Amino acid sequence: MKNTSSYILSASLCALFLSASAGFAATVGTDLASDSAYNGDGWTNGDDGGTAATFGAWTLTNTNANAGRFIGDSTSLGAPGADVNTSSESFGMFGHTSQTSEAFRGFNGDALSIGQTFSLDIAVNFRNGQKGFDLRDSSNAVFFNFNVGDLGGGDAYTVQFATTGSGSIGNTYSANTEFNLSFTQTTAGGGTWAIIRTGGVSDSDAGTYTGVPHNFKLYNSSTTSGANENNLFANSFTVVPEPASSALVGVTLLGLGFIRRRRV
Repeated sequence: MKNTSSYILSASLCALFLSASAGFAATVGTDLASDSAYNGDGWTNGDDGGTAATFGAWTLTNTNANAGRFIGDSTSLGAPGADVNTSSESFGMFGHTSQTSEAFRGFNGDALSIGQTFSLDIAVNFRNGQKGFDLRDSSNAVFFNFNVGDLGGGDAYTVQFATTGSGSIGNTYSANTEFNLSFTQTTAGGGTWAIIRTGGVSDSDAGTYTGVPHNFKLYNSSTTSGANENNLFANSFTVVPEPASSALVGVTLLGLGFIRRRRV
């Protein structure tokens, strides 16, 4: 009886620990450009859409009237461009004539926990200027960057700052270019990344990163003009799953297994 009680206590303590740890995990859910939070004013500073308060409010900055953000149709990038829309809407950004538009957002619940995955879709066309995505830690240091544009070696799609897999992931042009980016936290200090390209060109790349995702940034800067083809579109920001749930079930089953074994 004493040993059985010890197993129950151990399992209960582990479950309590995992339940408490879940409070430091990113909140599970999705934010879409078609969310009602963006229906009234488009996409403005302080907007906060999405299910289950998955992310914090947007912080949006631009250097002058040649840079900004809007809710629009990603297929306007070409004839047509890549479709990352939900209900014909995506988050759009422009920044031309040496100007920059930036959009920052944090994860509610602090950061990604082990076992969680954050993903988003990006659509682009022209590659002049710089446009892309940063994943950042609690001090806002960038530990993963995906950039579309010229980084000194010609127009390309480039990963920077990753632990493995950094460098060009291709430079084949298509007006219909969609990227799905995903990041899975596999340890307390890092994880794996994957980028899948679809549309006019199909490709996939992957690697590892070192860091704990607390927030991210989208940007569009210094394109040659305000033409639609220079815009960046993004959508479907998603965090899955709740890491404590499966672990909690595992601990409970482990405890029951100990009890069964003891009874036998």
